Amino acid sequence: MKLNYTIDCNHCGAHTEYSSTIRYPNMSVEDVERKMHIDTECAMRCPVCRYRLNTTEADFRSQVHVTREA
Repeated sequence: MKLNYTIDCNHCGAHTEYSSTIRYPNMSVEDVERKMHIDTECAMRCPVCRYRLNTTEADFRSQVHVTREA
């Protein structure tokens, strides 16, 4: 299963859609979201304004969403 996800930047309001290249065999979207570890050491940034998305785990989860299985 490949995952598609969206980034909704709280800083600039940009909406960006991505498709992952990582395969998650035998896992549903809910499993991936529940088990996903959010690294707050290395910056993950909005592709439009470069605002840091992962200052905290809660901040990341409010801006990055798994949308569907592909």
